[in-house]
Amino acid sequence: MNTNTQTSRKSPLVTVENIYKAKVRLKGIAEQTPLMFNYHLSEVYGCRLYLKREDMQVVRSYKIRGAYNKMATMTRKDLANGVVCASAGN
Repeated sequence: MNTNTQTSRKSPLVTVENIYKAKVRLKGIAEQTPLMFNYHLSEVYGCRLYLKREDMQVVRSYKIRGAYNKMATMTRKDLANGVVCASAGN
């Protein structure tokens, strides 16, 4: 079994409730960005496929959503230990 599989099994599943709670936490932090219908991918996958335009964020990336949401749900003790994140770029 590879590490990615092991990690994903330990992680909690994302629920609709989690998404709505994150939306509330992110209000005023991240810009609302549009969904844009993609004709080509819709045809390729046989569905109506929309892309979330996170490249329209002020920081030009989706990463602020996950990073801020994670830190907003951490305990004071965990935050006091510090946070390290890395990005390979977009």
